[in-house]
Amino acid sequence: MVNKLKRASILGGLVTGSIAMAACGGGGNGDASGPGNGSSGSGYESVTIAAEPWMIEKLGFPAMAEAFTEDTGIEVNVVEYADPEALSSFSLQWKTGSADQDLVVVDGASTGVQFLEQDLIVDFNETGVFSGPLTKEDFVGEALAFNEKDGVQFSLPIGLETYNISANKSFFEDADLLTSDGEMPTFEDWEAVYDAAKAIYEDTGNPGMTIQWGPNAFSTMLSVEQAVRGDFYGPDGMTVTFDTEEMREVFSIWKRGVDEGVFSTDTFSNKDAGRSNYNAGGLAMLLETAAHVPEAAPDIGEDNAVLIQMPGSDQNGSYGFSAGIVMPKASENQEVAVQFLQEAVMTDLQVEPGLEWGKLPVIKSAFDEIDADWKDGMYETVQLSVPAPMYPDLVKIQDRSKQMLQEYLTGSENDPDDFIGKLENLFDESNLGIE
Repeated sequence: MVNKLKRASILGGLVTGSIAMAACGGGGNGDASGPGNGSSGSGYESVTIAAEPWMIEKLGFPAMAEAFTEDTGIEVNVVEYADPEALSSFSLQWKTGSADQDLVVVDGASTGVQFLEQDLIVDFNETGVFSGPLTKEDFVGEALAFNEKDGVQFSLPIGLETYNISANKSFFEDADLLTSDGEMPTFEDWEAVYDAAKAIYEDTGNPGMTIQWGPNAFSTMLSVEQAVRGDFYGPDGMTVTFDTEEMREVFSIWKRGVDEGVFSTDTFSNKDAGRSNYNAGGLAMLLETAAHVPEAAPDIGEDNAVLIQMPGSDQNGSYGFSAGIVMPKASENQEVAVQFLQEAVMTDLQVEPGLEWGKLPVIKSAFDEIDADWKDGMYETVQLSVPAPMYPDLVKIQDRSKQMLQEYLTGSENDPDDFIGKLENLFDESNLGIE
């Protein structure tokens, strides 16, 4: 069979510097004469999708690529890029009118706004992707809204998530923290979170909680402020601010917890440290994406892997997000890329990664196939949650705010005012896309 000979290929070309990835299905360097031709010199159509390494398996792209190739005979090249900072190399190439990638998956759709501001990516409303087998009505809740700005659908969602606390119930039982009927405690404020983490620390000798203070620290701060305050914007409704009574209290508690060893700083040097420790059964609480509950359940036990609300999230939500798929205008394979999205990506093939990794399907039919308490808990928070701000300088803000937070948490100054002032200056100096 010809289709089976044209197997999807999984390539490992990491991006470095300003050099674009080598990929055999690219646009500008291939022999294609226009959208949909997708010639790669091998005599048949192809499409190339680029993603960070962790995304490829956890979002289900190998299965999607294989299924699409078997059905259509069109090769799908799935290639890696290192991290969000590597995205700048894509824009450099796209500005020349060529693209080695037909689709790019970004970690948090808001990261793709940098391309939108440079007019380098398509508006999916103008591609025909929402016709035929796929319509906007097929998407779950606000999934599309998390990937839209000013009426432009600059990205398509995949893997719906939110930030909250993944917990291991066994630690709470050992530290005598369960309620009288054996249920997990409810955290009314961050002092209660600190008290529980401290009790576990005193019981085990290990930190009672890990908070994502690594590369995604800015997302953590957004999620916590949305939960405790119901908003992370200032009076203009557009500019992020942490200069609030609520966050001043949170930052003070975080600092105290770090000073005492109650909160771990493992994520400073290894962003996956909390997830790894939680999955291995060595951590009581982890604040980052709530997807880690189903991921850890096979190892720590279904009864022990539980999702609990951080203070305020049951009323105000958290930071809700999805990975985003963008398509460069420079791609010469747009019709094939749209077909791949319609017939393979936005399908029930999202179910398996959802069940295994907790990346909620964004398509209703696939979403409805997952029957689990964690899914319901996650989605209840997602429905209340808001996306990250759509700032052109978001990548820069993420990196610098992480550095500032880490310096504050490990420094000698306990008063958060200086730290908050630095954050406010960062926002003032950044391109927020606000006129």
